[in-house]
Amino acid sequence: MKLIKTVYRRNLPHIQPIGSTFFITFNLHDAIPVQIIVALQQEKLIKIAYLRDNRPLNFYEEIIKEHKRHFSRFDAILDNAIHGENYLKNREVAQIVMDKITFYDGKYYDLLAVCIMSNHVHLLIDLYVQIEDLPASTEITSNNYKPLSELLKLIKGSSAYEANKIIKRKGRFWQVESYDHYVRNEKERDNIISYIANNPVKANLVNFWQDFSFTYVKDVYQLNLP
Repeated sequence: MKLIKTVYRRNLPHIQPIGSTFFITFNLHDAIPVQIIVALQQEKLIKIAYLRDNRPLNFYEEIIKEHKRHFSRFDAILDNAIHGENYLKNREVAQIVMDKITFYDGKYYDLLAVCIMSNHVHLLIDLYVQIEDLPASTEITSNNYKPLSELLKLIKGSSAYEANKIIKRKGRFWQVESYDHYVRNEKERDNIISYIANNPVKANLVNFWQDFSFTYVKDVYQLNLP
């Protein structure tokens, strides 16, 4: 048994409060060259250091904006899909990933939205389902809660193994690092759902989000989509 960490760090910091809703993007291992990842991260660190040194009145809002700007740069590169292979264009491979994501829906999280593009996946999940029935005084440990970091290992590890078999290759399938952002309010959640659903439309793959085979949005939120 171990207590659950809420802050993790690889190349990027990951803040993962227990029972929160998370927007995650993970991508194929060669979808973004390492040198570009490092350059983007350095840009963000320089900007955040500047904000910390100058401490504007809206400091925390500016920090959040910078994280979002960093993601926008990162996601634009993925959408262009000019680096590496696009294995997720293979419908059988994409279905494997979708099946792994939906398998844990209702057990470890509430799946709100997902979209599988040619080289990356956007995912929105609510982990509150794991703790909603626990007494308020319950200590959250590895015995009663599976954190986001562990869930991503489950999804990425098993899907990588099966996808590699389908396309007859060996080696790393997913990039180890993932982008994750915990959602702070309903407005932000709804904006993220729209963003995920409209990703294939923005990429000119379909005219309407409902027409893309590997997009899912939970029924209750579809009423809010254009």
